[in-house]
Amino acid sequence: MSVPCLSIQQPEAIAQALADLRDGKMVIVPTDTVYGVAVIPDALDAMIRTLYEGRHTAPWPALPLLLDSAMNAGHLARLTPVAERLMRTFWPGVVTLILPAAPDFPFPLSAPRIALRVPNSAPLRGLLQAMGGYLIVGRAARSGYPSCITAAEAVEQLGDIVSLVLDGGPAPYGVISTVVDCIVTPPAVVQRGAIPEERILAAIASAAPEPRR
Repeated sequence: MSVPCLSIQQPEAIAQALADLRDGKMVIVPTDTVYGVAVIPDALDAMIRTLYEGRHTAPWPALPLLLDSAMNAGHLARLTPVAERLMRTFWPGVVTLILPAAPDFPFPLSAPRIALRVPNSAPLRGLLQAMGGYLIVGRAARSGYPSCITAAEAVEQLGDIVSLVLDGGPAPYGVISTVVDCIVTPPAVVQRGAIPEERILAAIASAAPEPRR
């Protein structure tokens, strides 16, 4: 039996996704960069075992979370002035920020580093809001395979291990997000992606305090 593939614009598709996610199942979602696999925190270990079996390193440098709003970032992470500047400049959008997890982060972490992004997709943000403001969302691709930019590609790669695919059409950017490590000083681009590094560095420079004269 093939996995259901429903338009994210359909209310019944959102209702099904919410039910599946709350049951701990994996759901493929369309983002503005590439398609992702979404889970709740309780299903994280199962997701890693399923998608990244055979790898000898952690699948991500920091736990990837998609947020419905930048307002939630302060509840999950310890923000810096540079991070706040990048959030104002590029969110919602295709820049991911690696930050220290907040002391009262809502669930256990293997390492206190999280990667936050607010996608520029209203239907997806609506789903995130309905799930409490965020979900763990990793790249929808098996280990060693390319990212998926259409629902059909996601079905081909992962249709046998997810419960539902939400189809949002071809991903607008079709490339991964640009990732900025805001823990190190100065902040550094650690993954090149949809936003050129020069724009990131310019925004970082504009957030730096003026030197004393």
